[in-house]
Parts: sequence; structure tokens; C-alpha cells
Amino acid sequence: MIRIAASAAIALSMAFFPQPDGARAQDAETNYTAIAAASVTNHILPRYKHLAETGATLAGDADAYCADPDAAAFFALDRAFRDFWLSWAGIRHIQFGPITYLDRAYRIQFWPDTRNKIGKQLSRTLADADSAALSPERFTATSVAIQGLPALERLLAEGHDGYAGANGAFRCALTRAIARNLATISAELITNWNPNDGYAHLIAEAGTGTGPYSETYQVPVDLLQSLLGEIEANRDTRLGHPLGSTVETARPKLAEAWRSGLSREILAASVSGIEDLYLNGGFDAALRTGGEDALADRIKVLFTRIAKDISTIGMPLYDAFGSTEGREKLQTIRAGLKELAALAGTDLAVALDISPGFNSRDGD
Repeated sequence: MIRIAASAAIALSMAFFPQPDGARAQDAETNYTAIAAASVTNHILPRYKHLAETGATLAGDADAYCADPDAAAFFALDRAFRDFWLSWAGIRHIQFGPITYLDRAYRIQFWPDTRNKIGKQLSRTLADADSAALSPERFTATSVAIQGLPALERLLAEGHDGYAGANGAFRCALTRAIARNLATISAELITNWNPNDGYAHLIAEAGTGTGPYSETYQVPVDLLQSLLGEIEANRDTRLGHPLGSTVETARPKLAEAWRSGLSREILAASVSGIEDLYLNGGFDAALRTGGEDALADRIKVLFTRIAKDISTIGMPLYDAFGSTEGREKLQTIRAGLKELAALAGTDLAVALDISPGFNSRDGD
């Protein structure tokens, strides 16, 4: 997954936060517990459930297409692929808990791929045409470069016609293996997060002396790190790297999902996902309970503005990176994301006595 340098906002937020005392300490504890509960119940569980549902649909449509390949079945498979990626974009910011087990995040989306490992591994796999390598046991142990969405995107990019010819059957078998792998991982995630004995239960016991969270504040720290990490990834990696410094140095092929033309929708889904974490995950309510309505309003308005700016780009991101008009819009979005990172990483963190420290996507 994405590894980027810490921003100035996060660096500032690493300053020492004095421990609250008395009534303020009690208010902080109440906020921590409320944020944890709301984030799990209103945001994480529903979105992982949706991911599992779209994963099951993807696997089913891959099976159906390969059993009886025609244009209509391919259209359904392609739509299911797109739905799954957009569902993933809305929850991938959660970078703690079961998503960290067994390299799941990398297996769902190995990106950015600066050394073209996906292309090389995919070409090798197609050339070998080893059906035994596609068994669930062997495939889950193969290179993460071909286990997930970017590899599946390349297979689907050539359309229905790409599955014709001598290697069409194996190409379809590989498509099914990737779809099945994504469905399995997403089903495992919702199972591992279950409130009875899964990660949601561990979060509910934060501060009780059992589980990974010895203090209640550690849960909102993980959540805020996740929010900040996705903001920065959108600003610097998904937009900044393809933009380059000028139109001449733009590199649109560094954009996420450029082959499928999904880049703009993925960006929108990502921003919508972290907005949902902020609004329905308890952060907005905690600010307002503490009398920080002005700050809460600023953050909410900024989310709305960024979403509107994305919706009015007016062209695929691939084209926008090389267009003067498009670049202006993308720079405006990047500026909004920078402001959002500052508000969340400093103002919100100070108001709620949460220090995000280093986010999980920081480089070494």
C-alpha cells in the first residue's frame, strides 16, 4: 500500500499534549469511548459488510462469465469489479486491526507499483499457464502483485475480446482466482471484526486492561491516523505524483486505476469514506459536545467543498492531469485536502486531546 512522508500537519500534531485532569479528563474519556463505539457501529462494520457483499458478487460474476463468456456476462463482471473497488476505496483508510493480518491490504491493492511488479508477474503467470498455481492454497501464497484489484484491472482492460484466443481459458481462470481471493479476504474481514469475539469486541474493551488497547484514547488515535493517512495519500500520491510540477512533466499513468478510468470515482469514494468516518464516527459529535461548533462546521464545510470540486472536474483524471483547466481544479482539491489535514491533525486533535503521532503510511 501507500507509504508517504509525514506532512507538516502531522508533524505539528506530534507535539506534547498535556494530560487532562478533573472534569476535563472525564469528558475526554467519554469522547474516546463514544468515538470508538460510533466508528465501529456506524462506519467500520457497515462498510466492511458492504465490501464482503460486493466481493461475493464479484466472485459470482467471474464464475458466471467464465462458464458462459459473452458480452453481457463480461459487462456484469466489469461492473462488479468497479463496484468492489469503489467499496474498497470507502473503507481502505482503516489501517489497523484485521486488515493488517496476512498482508490483506497489499493483497487487495498492491499500489503504487513503481517497478511494474504487477505487469512482470502477470505476464509470467499468463505465460506459464499453470492451473495448479491458481488453487486457493497456492494463490494466496503467490506474489501480492497479482492477487488483487490492479492485476484484475489489467486483465479486464482488454474487454471481452481479451479472453478470446488460445490462452483465454487460463486468463479466465486467473480472473476467477483473483475475484475469489478478493471475496475471501473481504469475507474474512467482516468475520474478524465481529462484535462478539472479533476486533470490535477488543475495541469495546479498550481501557479495561485486556486486549491491544490498554488506554481508551488509543482507539481514536488509530482512527484519526487512518483519516489523516487517507487525506495525505489522496493529496500527495493519487494527485500529486501524476500532476508533476508542470503540464509537460505530468505523468497520468501514475494515477490510480487509470486503465479502467475509475480514478475520479475512486477519489470521490475515498473522500466520502473519510467524511463518513468523521461525521458518523463520533468526531463531529465530540467537537460539538465540547463547544467546538465553529471548528466542526469548518471541517464539515471543507469536506462538502472538496467533494463538490471532485464532482465538477468535468473530465477523467487521466485527461485532467495534462489539461491546464483540469490541473487548476486538481490543485484546488489538493489545497483543500491540505487544509483538511491541518484542521484534523492539529485543531481537532488538540480540541479532543488526541495526538495522532505518526500515521500508519509514513515512510521510514
